[in-house]
Amino acid sequence: MTQNGAEEQLIDDLMTDPQRFDEDGRAHALLQRYFAGLPLDTLRPLLRSDNVFVQRTASFIASELGSQASGVIDDVVSLVSSSDMHVQWYPMEALAVCARGEHVEEFAHVVEMLANTEVPLRRLAMRLVANAELPQLEAARRHFESSGQCHGTHQQGLLALIAGSRIGPAVIVAMLGDGDALVRRYGAIAARRLMREYPDLISQVRSTDDPELHDF
Repeated sequence: MTQNGAEEQLIDDLMTDPQRFDEDGRAHALLQRYFAGLPLDTLRPLLRSDNVFVQRTASFIASELGSQASGVIDDVVSLVSSSDMHVQWYPMEALAVCARGEHVEEFAHVVEMLANTEVPLRRLAMRLVANAELPQLEAARRHFESSGQCHGTHQQGLLALIAGSRIGPAVIVAMLGDGDALVRRYGAIAARRLMREYPDLISQVRSTDDPELHDF
């Protein structure tokens, strides 16, 4: 079988029995084809599929491709709102890498997941935001500012992250003790981003009354 034939067979197998393809772990084999030069355009229809198992495979590949997936970022973004937690996970990771330059405002979709109802997705969002670049945070803040008053907590939290060490440890400690869980998450993220300047803040995170922050 030629190389092109093998690639076509993998995609055909995925579309024929998506669940089995996913459960057999064959997404890794298809991923290697993209690393070897399989055109990115062939990933687009997979990301747009209505089948959740095809979406899982496609979103996993996009996350592993990293910055190479920038060309399909619009399709990746659409999967962040999937009803399947596995599908949501991978686009978040992809956006953390691809949301740069002309696509930088798409990082707001990752930030929005800080308020998701699923704990694993919130924790992933916290990790990704903690490692975000300043332009990504600034673009997300602009997005929430233009979206209206309902995103005020995100705006204030992002302003704190953007300010960095200028806000001082006392403000972060106050955030960690806030009655709003989202504010507490921003406080924990701020503490993580400022570990070098204020190493004692991490112990404050781990001693809060919010168990979700203890292992962050």
